[in-house]
Amino acid sequence: MSSALNIWLGDLYRRHHRDLVRFAARLVGDRDGGEEVVQNAYLRLAGRPAQAVAIEHPKTYAFAATRTAAIDFTARRHAEWLHRVDIEEIDALAASGDADGALHHRRRIVRLAVLLNELPSACQTAFVMNKLEGRGHREIAAHLGVSVSMVEKHILRALMHCRDLMRDDD
Repeated sequence: MSSALNIWLGDLYRRHHRDLVRFAARLVGDRDGGEEVVQNAYLRLAGRPAQAVAIEHPKTYAFAATRTAAIDFTARRHAEWLHRVDIEEIDALAASGDADGALHHRRRIVRLAVLLNELPSACQTAFVMNKLEGRGHREIAAHLGVSVSMVEKHILRALMHCRDLMRDDD
């Protein structure tokens, strides 16, 4: 990254970071998500070619980059939601008192555990911490020593893997 781009990004950060985070938080619904969106926007801005034409309105450009990053973030969040495995529903049905239904649901839980064991360790850990322990993406990222974006990828991978293979069993 060129020093001119470093200076430009530093100035942009000092002047507009707080406003960008507020804007992103409104778009995605929470401050943590807003922070991640703005981080992704900065990464995109840092990846611009150094020889690109100077930006005439940097604040407007930064807000546009943040809006685009928010759209991508929301799409990833939506994809994760679509591919989730509803553990609570399985537990509730197992507790309903129906012996055959309870056995079926216990088998599904065991199958889920087997499927999770097919995944890499970090992917398993992220899934269990999020879906079973209810921990947030930031907390999981700190625990695993990876980015929040990587945590989202791990969880989505686990969800898709389990959903697809459990659907095949049904």
